[in-house]
Amino acid sequence: MTIKKLAEFQAGIFEDAAKTSANHGMTYVDMNAHLLNMAESGDIAEGLIREEWVAAGISPVRQLLYAEGITLGGLNATKCDVFFRGNANSIKGADVVFPILLQEMFEGNLGINAGAGDLTMTSRPGQAGDTLFPLDMRPPVDQRLPYPENVVTIDDLVSLTVGIDGDGYKAAQINRVDGATTMGRVAEGTDLPLYEISLGDNVVRIYKYGARVKFTYEALRRQRINQLAVLMQNMAYDEDVRRVLAALAVARNGDGNGNAAITTNATGPWTIQSIDEFGMSVAYNSRVGLDRYVGDLAEVQGTRALRYASTGAVTLNPEQLAMYTGMGYQMPDGSPLKLAPKGSLMDGSKTLLGWNAARALEQVIENGSQIQEQARQISNQTQEFTMSINIGYAKPWANSFQAFVRP
Repeated sequence: MTIKKLAEFQAGIFEDAAKTSANHGMTYVDMNAHLLNMAESGDIAEGLIREEWVAAGISPVRQLLYAEGITLGGLNATKCDVFFRGNANSIKGADVVFPILLQEMFEGNLGINAGAGDLTMTSRPGQAGDTLFPLDMRPPVDQRLPYPENVVTIDDLVSLTVGIDGDGYKAAQINRVDGATTMGRVAEGTDLPLYEISLGDNVVRIYKYGARVKFTYEALRRQRINQLAVLMQNMAYDEDVRRVLAALAVARNGDGNGNAAITTNATGPWTIQSIDEFGMSVAYNSRVGLDRYVGDLAEVQGTRALRYASTGAVTLNPEQLAMYTGMGYQMPDGSPLKLAPKGSLMDGSKTLLGWNAARALEQVIENGSQIQEQARQISNQTQEFTMSINIGYAKPWANSFQAFVRP
């Protein structure tokens, strides 16, 4: 049967999406992508979901809601009670697709790109009174709440995101069996150098990120959809900080497979010379060019102080001048210097942690772990919804993170 309007959607769509994904070897369920596939195969009537609008950053679920007169932004944004049965303003079928909208909001705010045309992106926010938001043809933009400038982010620490089936993961470890560090020419008839790719001994654990939100019926009756989007944005922001703390812990201490950051001890306080020589040493011994650094507030302040002119000096040396380039904090060699969030293992460690962005961490997301649940409590007149996803971090390169520790 071809679906011609929102009211014809049923809860079985989620089971169908899971089966379809499994049949194609995929266990990550992207409901927006499933809706688009249904439209392309004729299971949804022509015109209800338009590919040109998807290309403009307007997801299928938003198009379905708008077709029923549900406005997602502007001063006339629709109130959230349309999604919940049992009240005069509820719209049939809206409750079925509401978890799809929540998935888009939550994962988009976490910066997780579910693929299929960047469907976790949304249109640029409209002007006041823009009742057509988000259906204007505007460029798609990232939904994430901006981090303070110069604070380390997941994007800084992760170079690859993969999906896994289950709550445990063993990252591949790359080792040269004979201990040498370079490929080389060998005599005819001799064995070539052997590189061994094996799984780590210990499983990388995956942890749940998310929250439960409770509305009273009175609040729900007044809350508009764009206010809900802001709520989801702030919830995801807090969870993103937790992810940064977890990723920093793996970067410094390893993922449990003997791959903690390689530590170099400084002989005294930070100086431009000592930091410069540390980078040289890493490049020479580990063949890794460090292009990112992070420290706690004390270490970033101490490093930044190196750019100040010494007493009586009237000019700055080239390294000091380089640290003034651009808006971001920088190391003497021009590499970005970031602050670790308060409460991370970097606090009080007297450590600058450096790494190469191309050989950083793996972010591991458990396929099928997205949860969007609703529970209506009649006794205390509240409505709850839960959003969560399971994420972990692995460290495939043992020498990619380097710690410089002062006494």
